[in-house]
Amino acid sequence: MLPPLLVGGALTAALLAAVLFSLLVGAGDVGPGSALRALLTGDLGSPTGEALLFVRLPRAVLGVLVGAALAVAGAVMQLVTRNPLASPQTLGVNGCAALATVASIVVATSWELGLVPAFVGAAVGGAVVLLLSAGGTRGPVVLALAGLALHLLATALVQAFTVLNDAAVDVVFWLNGSLAGAQWGEVRTALPFVVVGLVGVLAATGRLQALSLGPEVVTSLGQSYALTSAGAIGLVTVLAGICVAVAGPIGFIGLIVPHIVRALVGRSPRWELALCAITGAALLVGADTAARLVRWPAETPVGVLTALVGAPVYLLLARRVVRGR
Repeated sequence: MLPPLLVGGALTAALLAAVLFSLLVGAGDVGPGSALRALLTGDLGSPTGEALLFVRLPRAVLGVLVGAALAVAGAVMQLVTRNPLASPQTLGVNGCAALATVASIVVATSWELGLVPAFVGAAVGGAVVLLLSAGGTRGPVVLALAGLALHLLATALVQAFTVLNDAAVDVVFWLNGSLAGAQWGEVRTALPFVVVGLVGVLAATGRLQALSLGPEVVTSLGQSYALTSAGAIGLVTVLAGICVAVAGPIGFIGLIVPHIVRALVGRSPRWELALCAITGAALLVGADTAARLVRWPAETPVGVLTALVGAPVYLLLARRVVRGR
């Protein structure tokens, strides 16, 4: 295993490189060369500089926020459920948030309800996860299958809404998970929720890590297992809910990133969650940039790319869990 400080430095460098590459690559008339010159000279008043400042930079910053939030939410869910297959997507939290958002659009025929439906849906999904994992009597595969059933149910209902109601047709691209069209307004909306969620998780690192050891250990440490678990799911609700609200249900970041971090540094209670945040941010920004190049200059939702990579990883992890590794 590698020293956490070394890994953290390398991951931070990777994140900065991903953000820089995101600023240099994109559709439109602004090529990598002109974008780099604008960055080096600080000429942000030119058309090229304005494209960077108002189109590409907010998209990159939103990618950092959403990637960090999804990765940490996934890590927390794996600790709460003691399930290496857990994530906001695989246990249905993202799906419930998306379902609530689409249902609200059908009812209100607009996005005027704002963030509330996404948070309500995420809270319902989180509560179901908490109930399914209560007592720890179910194996990780059983819990993952139950979460997958919840995700499929939510997805089927979302598809029914989009097919049967014209008001929901416009959200099809959003439902695939995308950072396209991100503006500073979305960044300002997401920033306080992501900061509160991440600070809450990092402040409660010790309590959250204890959850992975089981109810008996948590109780022996003088903590309430039920309250600690509920608080953890509350933080997941905040992080996953805001991600779905501003970027749609992007999957598999929360599943993959904790495993990447553990492969690099092992079980490192003091560093694991912080490194997940950096890794998730770098991975999503990099994936979003790669998604732009798939059908350039047309846009490909980043959620499509993360699903193509994440689905085989999920199957591999499930296979390892079944074999008891």
